[in-house]
Amino acid sequence: MRNILFEFYYGNIRPVEDLFLDNNEEYQKAANQASSIEEAFLSTLDDNSRNLYCQLEIALAKQDSIEVAHIYVDGFRTGANIMLACVSREKTLSWQLL
Repeated sequence: MRNILFEFYYGNIRPVEDLFLDNNEEYQKAANQASSIEEAFLSTLDDNSRNLYCQLEIALAKQDSIEVAHIYVDGFRTGANIMLACVSREKTLSWQLL
């Protein structure tokens, strides 16, 4: 357990790098469709509108990043609580233990 904590601390464990999305046909199809629609949409905008749209995309990406980080932490806590429940001798274990 100690080794994995050090590996995590030093950045050697990066779960985001293990995502399957590059090899997922359904994801690739959706990403290609979104890209095509975005290109078509951007071609209809003037420079000012295109700049505003890019600012919106950046703001939404920041929002998504924060949300995904919180989902990851919540998933980690849920997994840790499941592990604790597996080794606990108590009959009940608080869901919000961590």
